[in-house]
Amino acid sequence: MSELLAEKQQEMVLSGSVKKGFSYLETEPDNVDFSVIKNIILHGHHQGNVLYIIRNFANKEICQDVAEKFNQMVDRNGGGNRADDGFVLTNQIGATQFSRNGEQYMAEVNRVNGSVAELMSVADSYATESLFLNRTLEDLFLDEGIHFGPARYKNSYACFATFRRWLDNGVMSLMPHEDRAQLKFAQQDDFEIADAMTVTAFNVCLEAAQGGGELKMWNLDPDEPCRARFGVTDTGYPYPPHLLQGVESLSVRLNAGDIYFMNACHLHGVSSVSQGSRLTAGRFIGRLNNSKVVYWT
Repeated sequence: MSELLAEKQQEMVLSGSVKKGFSYLETEPDNVDFSVIKNIILHGHHQGNVLYIIRNFANKEICQDVAEKFNQMVDRNGGGNRADDGFVLTNQIGATQFSRNGEQYMAEVNRVNGSVAELMSVADSYATESLFLNRTLEDLFLDEGIHFGPARYKNSYACFATFRRWLDNGVMSLMPHEDRAQLKFAQQDDFEIADAMTVTAFNVCLEAAQGGGELKMWNLDPDEPCRARFGVTDTGYPYPPHLLQGVESLSVRLNAGDIYFMNACHLHGVSSVSQGSRLTAGRFIGRLNNSKVVYWT
């Protein structure tokens, strides 16, 4: 098969929007530009930048304390509280909305909330803020007349955060995917996140791999025909890495204490870990309308 024909076939299979000037920004804690965070959450990018990394933001001792507690709990209960769902291999503490509607997600949240509370017992209020910026984001959006808080379904609220160590599947630690498609499950019972105009992933790196484990993003926000071709209409997971070889991409190594905000509508994944392990804590953040921004896991 000629290279030209292969490129044409790839174009037919992979379709969606791209960002002009696709790139990322990184900074140190003393120079955080909160307008970048706000624009990524509200609009999906800041001047084409779809990823904002704040290096060394979280105290490394706090990260280590949480990582050690995570390891203890995972060792105790055999991998965490996420069973093998046939999609991703992970040690996890916390809930996930993946493949769940509002009723199912909140049942999972209620089931695992005690574990999340136990894990976070090693962090006081100051430490918790340094990891997740709750009050900071509340104030940031309040200045714009926008409410920021956990997503609500009937009388229940989203999980505070989910802690994950992705386990290698032989190709990547986490295959290429996007996190907007799965919101279709929320449409089943009017869970409010179904109305999210954007999906931003917020993560704090608690433990970094010594080899491999880089975050990778591709300049492709898949559309419905693209999802349908791969049979991932409701999940956005997984996309074959070999078909993305010609798509513009970026790869970033993260260190313990780094936090980042990422447009999770773009395809992204985690490369194979060759040494050590990679542990992050995070949540999704979505703009519902001009007056409300919510998070979920």
